[in-house]
Amino acid sequence: GVKIIATNLENGIEIEIPAKIKKTGKVAVPANILNSFLSSFSKDENITLEGQKENLLISVANSSVLIKGQNPDDFPKLPGVKNKKEVEIPVKDFILGLKSVYYSASLFDIKPEISSVYIHSEEKQPLKFVATDSFRLAEKKFNYSLKDFNSLLIPLKSVLEILRIFENKGGKMKLVFDKNQIIFISENIKFISRLVNGVFPDYQQIIPKSFVTEVVMEKDLFIDNLKTASVFKGKLNEINFKVNPSDKIIFINSVNNDIGQYKSVVKVKEINGEDLNLTFNYKYIFDCLNHISSKKISLKFAGENKPLLITGIDDNSFQYLVMPMNNI
Repeated sequence: GVKIIATNLENGIEIEIPAKIKKTGKVAVPANILNSFLSSFSKDENITLEGQKENLLISVANSSVLIKGQNPDDFPKLPGVKNKKEVEIPVKDFILGLKSVYYSASLFDIKPEISSVYIHSEEKQPLKFVATDSFRLAEKKFNYSLKDFNSLLIPLKSVLEILRIFENKGGKMKLVFDKNQIIFISENIKFISRLVNGVFPDYQQIIPKSFVTEVVMEKDLFIDNLKTASVFKGKLNEINFKVNPSDKIIFINSVNNDIGQYKSVVKVKEINGEDLNLTFNYKYIFDCLNHISSKKISLKFAGENKPLLITGIDDNSFQYLVMPMNNI
């Protein structure tokens, strides 16, 4: 077969594809030029690759291109894994775990441990995927554990590549890792990433143990109102919620000084607790809702200026914590 290898010195990938080999060899060519040429052809077309010294001749149907290359011996070797551990996990679970939480990771590398997805598993404890940027936190659980696993911190940049590469793959994924590097192996693909050497926050300490108000409502109803309110959100994406349990009502308000104002009165049958008035970043709330499979959601408020916990009624495998915006 043909082995295609690429790296930016932080991540690396190796893909092996079947091919008829007439003569073995290797070349190193610019990835962007190779990709630009091949992307213009049908996936069903056969191509011929021929090394000419350090260059690559590609022939497709009635056209061909010669891409100038470099000495393949100068191509950097992909990092290996020493003192390795190995675990296997279904690809669909791994991708679901990452997709459920990655958007909550910090976009800034100032604190690498929170610009990562934390994966944790202990014996007889659920496998957990967690991410936080200190303003919100997402956790996805699976009802099984990985033996001799403990925890990993995968950089957000690597997570985005993993989702792009493996999202439509099936079967099992093998994770081979040490304290510095990890290799993700599925079918004919190997993806290599560095790991973050840091300590993920003890996030269990910030999840409230008690709540003063709880609202149970249809997820689609909540989404529809959020979408409409977002049209008039402020410059900081702020939307105001007033919870009135005695009248079974939630008031959703948003104001944009340049556009106008939105006010909605949402009647809710299942609502208990204290009156509350809180303002949240609309995007922080909306981001989590597509990752809740239940038709009904629970909104648990810990109090004024305290976190909101969002979960599904029929599925407790996912929970999402978001902080309110103070002084808005």
